[in-house]
Amino acid sequence: MSVILTPDQRVRVFVSSSMTELTAERQAVREAIGQLRLVPVMFDQGARPHPPRDVYRAYLEQSQIFVGVYGESYGWVAPGEELSGLEDEFRLATPLPRLIYVKEPAEQRDPRLVAMLDGIEHAADVSFRRFRTPAELHEQVGQDLALLLSERFERTREPQAELAATALPAARTPLVGRDEDLAALQTMLIDDAVPLVTLIGTGGIGKTRLAVAAAERVAPWFPDGLRFVDLSSVSSPDLVGEALARGLGVRTSGGVPAEVDVSSWLRTKRLLLVIDNFEQVAEAGPVIGEILRTAPGVTALVTSRAPLRLADERVYVVPGLSLPPESAGPNSDPVVIAATSEAVRLFVDTARAASPRFALTSANVGAVIEITRRLYGLPLAIMLAAAKVRVLPPDAIVEHLGDQLGLLTGGARDLPDRQRTMRDTIAWSYHLLRADERALFDRLGVFAGGWDLEAFSVVTGPGGDLLGMLDALIGSTLVCRDTTPDGQPRFSMLDTIRHFALEQLAGGDQWAAVHDTHATYYLGLARTAEPQLNLVAGAPWLHRLEREHGNLTAALDWFIEREDPAAALALLWSTWTFWWRRGHVDEAGRYLARILDRRRLLDRRDLGLALLAAGGNASVSGQLEAAEADLQRALPLLDETGQEAAVSIAVSMVGHFAAVRGDRERADRYLTEAARRAAALGENWQVSLAHSRLALIAVDVGRHDEARSHAQIALNLSDAGQEQFTAVVAHYVWAFCAIALDYHVSARHHLVEGLALAAAAGDEAALGTFLAAVADIDSRHGDLSRSVRLHAAASALRTPSNEMWMRAFVTPWRPIGLDAAAARDVLGDDLYEAAWQAGETLGVEKAVAEATGA
Repeated sequence: MSVILTPDQRVRVFVSSSMTELTAERQAVREAIGQLRLVPVMFDQGARPHPPRDVYRAYLEQSQIFVGVYGESYGWVAPGEELSGLEDEFRLATPLPRLIYVKEPAEQRDPRLVAMLDGIEHAADVSFRRFRTPAELHEQVGQDLALLLSERFERTREPQAELAATALPAARTPLVGRDEDLAALQTMLIDDAVPLVTLIGTGGIGKTRLAVAAAERVAPWFPDGLRFVDLSSVSSPDLVGEALARGLGVRTSGGVPAEVDVSSWLRTKRLLLVIDNFEQVAEAGPVIGEILRTAPGVTALVTSRAPLRLADERVYVVPGLSLPPESAGPNSDPVVIAATSEAVRLFVDTARAASPRFALTSANVGAVIEITRRLYGLPLAIMLAAAKVRVLPPDAIVEHLGDQLGLLTGGARDLPDRQRTMRDTIAWSYHLLRADERALFDRLGVFAGGWDLEAFSVVTGPGGDLLGMLDALIGSTLVCRDTTPDGQPRFSMLDTIRHFALEQLAGGDQWAAVHDTHATYYLGLARTAEPQLNLVAGAPWLHRLEREHGNLTAALDWFIEREDPAAALALLWSTWTFWWRRGHVDEAGRYLARILDRRRLLDRRDLGLALLAAGGNASVSGQLEAAEADLQRALPLLDETGQEAAVSIAVSMVGHFAAVRGDRERADRYLTEAARRAAALGENWQVSLAHSRLALIAVDVGRHDEARSHAQIALNLSDAGQEQFTAVVAHYVWAFCAIALDYHVSARHHLVEGLALAAAAGDEAALGTFLAAVADIDSRHGDLSRSVRLHAAASALRTPSNEMWMRAFVTPWRPIGLDAAAARDVLGDDLYEAAWQAGETLGVEKAVAEATGA
């Protein structure tokens, strides 16, 4: 039988009731579910070419919550069946949370339904409620679903695992040996007097693999976890702060240096920060030192080819893998050699992965010993050589090494032996490839941060068995294969190998063509993503663009270097939501500045869009004067070239600036005009945002009915369009308006709604603002200790850029509860300090769960 899918594949609530009655009640339930941005699944949603029982069984299997609404009818019983569809649906829903609503009075209730309800009412795993009117049912369903989602929040919320540094990178190979190294590193890393440990060594020595293993070993000593940031793609010391922010998921704005935001975010945390590939930005060492001084609970584990030369730094020189004894040779016992040499064990393990029948024997032990010695115990070099056992026996590998190390296109002769050996080993592996495989390898160097199969097929172009050649590169350990969180294959090169590939590409005649194809592909990807990025269902696209961040910036760099600022602008414009929502505002601002430096190459339409984008970036960076100047220059250009949607954005922003300055009349006029223009274009996200801003103006002058009307319109539009960000703003604005009328329960409800949306998107700027507002209300009406914990959790999330980001859209919260001094007086110093310290360590998930579970 073909798969039967529900009409919508978001969070689904199956609604069971008889179709011969309760029409108004079913509509009330549908609306209550929709207001929570869940999806009602009803049997009557459309004809399906399947038997009814098959349809509702399939729908139930794809639903997460069951709602049963019963009146008088027991429902239809199919021929040959003993149970009605209603009772069958209820029984099939046993694995789900079940919410049951029974209408009273029901004088003509079918006796079979009476018996069914008698059994349900006393079940321990069922919520059972009675109602009289559709309105009462609407309220009950909304309340019960909100409570259910709050209780199950930690399990049901969207994972944030794809933020760049929320976890260590997966180990692609088992760690061979290194026991002494790990023991030494553990001693240093758990010493509170040691804030910085630097692993140094040549490329290919295994610094990253050792750092990851050491981090895993000491994880129990760091309650806030482990974070990993890779700096291999960072080209300038000036960009280290921003790269750290990006890797940690910390929002930047350009209004303050990125390292200030990072320091602010880390200041209350006790975590281990692993920073990989620091050598090319060594001048940024003082940035790390300042961060560690600001965040005394953080320990940094850095990999580099040279020390950072900072106070309190402990340097650990990573040795090569242990080699066989000098006395070892062709007559040595293979078992003894494997047991005593880490280098030999790594060669054997890698060779077996390449050729399962490989074994270390008395016939080949001498050759393997010689290979590991010639390669100085360098793990990457040994793995590259061992992968060749599929085509060459060990003695032939020795012969090839003897012929080619130092004779191929290796490094300069004055490089250290190990570094030259590493480069020459890559070159040797490269020259053993077929010509078409070498050509493919060269082209793959264009990818920054990896690639998926779709990008691979487009960028590498037609010709030959591409997948077969890719498999050969994987088998040669020149390409690594990973799996994304959604189960899709992804491929990458180690940084040392990628640089070699780019050198080969630069030496041929395909450099420009390959980069053109790469940049054009990612521009197309950006345009495909554009209509999805603002939607609630757009989170997978935001995750995908985060994975492709390196490729997006590589494409931008290429367009700008090729003097094509219009293409760079098109990529930025299509993905502006990504740069803003994922906290890359500062980076986007730098690209916009480079684009505007080439304004002579832009037509008037693109110049208007570039100025508008620059103004928006300046706005969320707190640079209002610069933002307004850019917008005033942009408006006539946009109007002249017919960019109506862009004009409405610019008009709305000018209205917002007027409101910030206190010119409410001008603000009201511009925002009303922006809403009118956007509505005519069907740009409902803009209309929603304009009404949110109009609501804030209205409440500020005491026009409360008008404010609630604007807030309701903003909410309705964001709900109807599944616009996630504008819904977050609208819920905050509704709460802000409600507080002005002393509707504290309603205000808290909408704050919790917005909090859940912000958490699902990983939006820490909004999370801090919402948590602080909930804490303020709770300090007046709720558990004061919980209020202090939530205030502390909010404080831990606050950074200067987060504050500026939120103020670009909403008015700061106006407290109604106790301030810190008053709360301390009520609780006493000891209870207050205990609550504050507990709140600082809650983390996002626990803080949100505590706020929403009230």
